[in-house]
Amino acid sequence: MQTLKIKGEILFKNDLRFEARIMDTLFNKIDPGRKPDLIVQPKDVDDVIAAVRYAQANEIKISICSGGHSWSANHLRNNSMLIDMGGFEQFSINRETMTATAEPGVGGSVLLSELFRQGLFFPAGHCKGVCLGGYLLQGGFAWNGTKLGLACESVLGLDIVTAAGELVHASATENADLYWAARGCGAGFFGIVVKFHLQLYPRPQYHGFMMQVFEMKHLETVFRWVHEVGPSVSPCVEFQMITSKGTFNNYGPAGIEVTATVFADSKEELQAVTDFMRKSPIKNKALLHTPLIKLDIKTLYSMVMLHYPDEHYWGVDNMWTSASFEELFPYIKTIAETMPPVPTHMLWLNWQPPQRQQDMAFSMEDKIYLALYGCWKNAKDNAKYEHWASDIMSEMSHLAKGVQLADEGLHKRTAPFVSADHLHKLDLIRAVRDPGKLFHEWHSRPA
Repeated sequence: MQTLKIKGEILFKNDLRFEARIMDTLFNKIDPGRKPDLIVQPKDVDDVIAAVRYAQANEIKISICSGGHSWSANHLRNNSMLIDMGGFEQFSINRETMTATAEPGVGGSVLLSELFRQGLFFPAGHCKGVCLGGYLLQGGFAWNGTKLGLACESVLGLDIVTAAGELVHASATENADLYWAARGCGAGFFGIVVKFHLQLYPRPQYHGFMMQVFEMKHLETVFRWVHEVGPSVSPCVEFQMITSKGTFNNYGPAGIEVTATVFADSKEELQAVTDFMRKSPIKNKALLHTPLIKLDIKTLYSMVMLHYPDEHYWGVDNMWTSASFEELFPYIKTIAETMPPVPTHMLWLNWQPPQRQQDMAFSMEDKIYLALYGCWKNAKDNAKYEHWASDIMSEMSHLAKGVQLADEGLHKRTAPFVSADHLHKLDLIRAVRDPGKLFHEWHSRPA
């Protein structure tokens, strides 16, 4: 067997640090029971190329990790090499060209915080710790994303190490097949991105947050209103609900948090697009309703992370749907009645997707995004809670168009994650770019 020589670190199964290092790659602390044969932590692009060529020569399949936020631990596979790109954390900003370059291990919150400081913006994700590698490959649901679009639509190009061990650049005019595939393929991508080239935007001049909190006894009234008003909400507003057995940072009663996060270009726009919250016909039922509060990006991230704590165990699943309120509500009621304790929650996101201007692998979305995040602190509760989300989503599958790869549970439940035509096109590109199937695909795929 050929020897792998790199500047970075290589750990094999017999290394005493191996198990701990594997678990360190996981945000979700459930041990999936799958283990690679070795972990490679490259220091530079030459190391990545060497690792790919080693795997190719020795017929070892490859999986990749950037930040480890895959709920299903897609990067942990048996009989494989795990290439951990978490050390690729460099980024640069060019104000003159309104572009940036960023390596896959860069945290989206790190990049956006620096851009905010410079009066710039990129549609980065909502959770701290999520790195750009997996986030951009799966599409990228972002701050101000209903207005600017998916984050992958702001990817101008990518530097990729292919299955042949070659470094190439992919864009609309160069290696366009890889450029198409990388924007929406998610963890099934058949190459290793070592650098993203990003389009930047001016920071919105005005941003704020409104919230109304309701007791669970108003579940039907609140969900009916949100379902009805959703299509008329401005793309400037991220309109969503979080339902759990605790609100107000988990200290209040079980309830529903209806929130509107707004990015606007003028005071007039900020006022106009939030009138629907101020004039809500159910506002008088709320335990709490806030005025429009200006929040910096650091505070916004802190608020989100109240629902996604570190060092917990997770069972997650989701669906895209355009089902009617009458079709959905019986299941919503069951979810509310059966959900585990906080920080478990249900997320309802008003999406109302626009007509996409770019042709790319991403092709699965619908009017409403519904996600279940089962979460618990003790491993002894794994058997009790880990199938809650997937079981309910299985029962609701007849109402679903498909799933989003960001919150996939494809190790437990198979569901569409791109359109059938796009999946076929991905397979054709894969057959050319990775004929030996060096790179692992998703856990499962629709028939």
